[in-house]
Amino acid sequence: MLRSTLLAVAAILLAAFAVRFEWFGGAIFAEVTGAVKRQYGALVASMDDAYERHFDQAEKIEALLAENRQLKENQETLNAFALEVISLSKLKNYDTPADFRVRTVRALSYAQPPDMQKILIDYDGLKRSEVRGLIYNNQAAGVVMSADGKRAKALLNGDPECSYAVHIGETKAPGIVMGKSDQEMIVRYIPAWMHISEGDEVVTKGLDGIFFAGVKVGVVVKVNRLNAYIEAIVRPYYTTFDPDYFYLVESVR
Repeated sequence: MLRSTLLAVAAILLAAFAVRFEWFGGAIFAEVTGAVKRQYGALVASMDDAYERHFDQAEKIEALLAENRQLKENQETLNAFALEVISLSKLKNYDTPADFRVRTVRALSYAQPPDMQKILIDYDGLKRSEVRGLIYNNQAAGVVMSADGKRAKALLNGDPECSYAVHIGETKAPGIVMGKSDQEMIVRYIPAWMHISEGDEVVTKGLDGIFFAGVKVGVVVKVNRLNAYIEAIVRPYYTTFDPDYFYLVESVR
């Protein structure tokens, strides 16, 4: 490219010099100017070709960039969908009593960050006075109530406002379990004459209209015998900080 340009410039200068001092005859001059024209034409054609190649490459690059952006967007969408499928696949099916109906619901967001024990879920079928049970793989995860008439708010097991009726151990000692902390719950109002001990399993009682009977809650880790009744500290089975899909005990048929 540079060589062609230099040759054309040299030919033009030589022709101009010949005309100025009349060193060449007409034929020789015509030959020189013809060569100059040919060189100039070749130079212009070369520049046009380079120009077209440049813009053709630019268009191809832009098309490839656009395609790459679309592929990245598709990949992000597929990744998000895959995560949803994986989360939903972790929600295992199990038998429920015939007179109860459960429904799959999804966690939307934390209701009051940084409190991780209150979450909003995609359910709008609750009246303000209703409370329903929240289950994850046959483990009691908390209770659900109406938040603002449109969305439902779940109080997970660690929330102090979360409470429901339970049975403890083989004696089926009754009580009310309540949230205590992220890793603990407390069962209150256990009759003082009932026998319970560490290691007893706690399950839902099912007579409060929140859960059906037999949903697993946790294990007793400490027993406090008071004057009027017994209290039991429970390590709940469900303690996750990454809520996704649940079963909601929707209603009794």
